[in-house]
Amino acid sequence: MDQALFSILLFAHVFGAIVTFGPSFVFPILARQSQKMPQGGHFAAVLGHTIESRIIIPGAIVQGITGVGLVIILSSRGVDLSSAAYRWLAVGVVLYLIAIGFAIFVQDKLAARLVEITRGMSGPPPAGAPAGPPPELLETAGKLQRGGMILTVLLASIVFFMVVKPTLG
Repeated sequence: MDQALFSILLFAHVFGAIVTFGPSFVFPILARQSQKMPQGGHFAAVLGHTIESRIIIPGAIVQGITGVGLVIILSSRGVDLSSAAYRWLAVGVVLYLIAIGFAIFVQDKLAARLVEITRGMSGPPPAGAPAGPPPELLETAGKLQRGGMILTVLLASIVFFMVVKPTLG
C-alpha cells in the first residue's frame, strides 16, 4: 500500500506540475499579441489573470500538498532527508515557497490591476487623449513581464533540483 500511495502521489505531483505550470508559457505570447492588437488587450489581461488565479496558483498549492505527502512517505520509510544526498530537496522547497509567495502576493495582484487598467480600452482612445497606451499600463505590464521571468527562472530551478537531485555539500 505504501508503494502504491507513493506512486500515485508521485504521478499526481509530476502530472500536476505539467498541468499547472504549462499554461504559464502562454503569457509571453499573450503579451506580444496584445501589443500587436491593442483592441484585444483587455481580453488578454482577463485571460492571463484567469489562468494565474484559477489554474496556476491553486495547482501550485496542490503541488505543495503532494510534495509534502511524498516527503511524509519517504520519512516514514526511514529516509534521512537532512542528509547531503537530499539537500536538493530543501533548496527546491525554499525556491517553491519563494515562487508561490511571489505569485500570490505580487503577480496575482499585478494581473488583477492590469485587468482594471485595460477595462474599457477596447475602442479608440477618447478625443484629446495622448497617443499610445497609458503609462500605468506600460508600467504594470513591465512589472508583470519581469515577475514572469523571475517565476520562470524559479520554476526551471525547481525542476532542475527535482530531476537532477544534485548532492549539495
